[in-house]
Amino acid sequence: MTEAEMRETIPRLPAESGMKKSVHSILVIAAGVLLLGLLTAVYLNAGYMADWIRSLTGLEYGTITILQTAMLVVNLVTIPFCGALTLKISGFKLFILGYCLCIAGIFGMLLIPNLAGLIICYVILFGFGSAIAGYAIVLSVILPVISEKHAGIAAAALISCGNCISLILFPILQAIDQTTPGGLVFLILGVLGLCFLPLFFYILWRKKRAESDASLKTAEEKPKTESFSLRSIAKEIFTSRRFYLLCLLGFAFGALATSPSGNLIHILESDYSISAVDASLCLSMYSLLYVVSGVILGIFMSKIKSNMLYAGVIFAVTACLHFLCFGFYMPLAATVTLTFIFGFMMGAVSPSISLLTREWIGAAKFAAVYSIVYLMLRLGGIVSTFIGGMDYALDPTYMYLTLFCFSQGIAVIAAVFALVAGIREVLRRKRALSGLTE
Repeated sequence: MTEAEMRETIPRLPAESGMKKSVHSILVIAAGVLLLGLLTAVYLNAGYMADWIRSLTGLEYGTITILQTAMLVVNLVTIPFCGALTLKISGFKLFILGYCLCIAGIFGMLLIPNLAGLIICYVILFGFGSAIAGYAIVLSVILPVISEKHAGIAAAALISCGNCISLILFPILQAIDQTTPGGLVFLILGVLGLCFLPLFFYILWRKKRAESDASLKTAEEKPKTESFSLRSIAKEIFTSRRFYLLCLLGFAFGALATSPSGNLIHILESDYSISAVDASLCLSMYSLLYVVSGVILGIFMSKIKSNMLYAGVIFAVTACLHFLCFGFYMPLAATVTLTFIFGFMMGAVSPSISLLTREWIGAAKFAAVYSIVYLMLRLGGIVSTFIGGMDYALDPTYMYLTLFCFSQGIAVIAAVFALVAGIREVLRRKRALSGLTE
């Protein structure tokens, strides 16, 4: 059979209209948000989880904190290895594997409510699973399936999906835990995870459809299969200044994102004598603005000519807002208003780093490279949390002064480097266009 005859045997699916593709893109993003959001919410909400684990097992908070720290370490160490695995194993398969490990870990905590069970199910199963089905892997699965114009929405929605699920689901679960026997919360989380499993079939169907469309578009050309090794990718990224800039942006974003959200309640309570309930409402509004702004601005990111210049400008504005919010003592209304604006701008930053990485390195190597950038983002949050805790423990009078200086300095450095890189990128494109016209 000739090559032309073989191309004729390719099953030709009916073409989809632009509106239908857009609807399916939004539905795929929504499926990814539910799947990743459930895992991320469990990962992020250490306070809720500590209460529920204590209610279930009777362990002391000190022991639970050690277990949570161990889970975070397992997750953090696993992230770059998961990115490397995408060079050999389908990201979709890794996504399913990680998700199933997490759900097994949640059910396991219910079935084995003791220290050994928590080590196996929470630290190991959920720690590994949440890294395998992490943001970098899920985004690498979702982006090829959806329309390019929805890439910004996907990046913003997936990075903030844990906050979305937390705002809606976890207050309800907390109320259930206080009125029912311990362990029911884990049963609800596990059953909810099982109910979300059919979403994988929908993503798989859209994935096959996207691959079919891509094969038909390239039917006239002989498809080129590229294989990458860790050594070749390492040589490419570690000799590129763009990689180190992306790591700096990720680290700065992690430090800034953790700094206000981790200390906002305490600052409002101590400086302005606000009740814990009102301070929690302010934090919820901050998180909501963060989510909404990321999705809204993600819609327009496909129309931006230079994502690097965009990131530099947003980082510069965010650094100024951080300085105003936490560098001076201001009236309550001004502090809360500026903090909300700061949260809105942070949401605008969130999708840019992952899209910058994909734009630079390409879709095939995205998960492997972005897993390292995302690791730096998580490290920024961990370092910020550690500095804030030590700062307050050593001298409560000047609480979070060191943290403020650290976060502010990192944000300014990241903004300057991103602005310089963005301006150089725009000038280089203008020179290239002028050369073509001549």
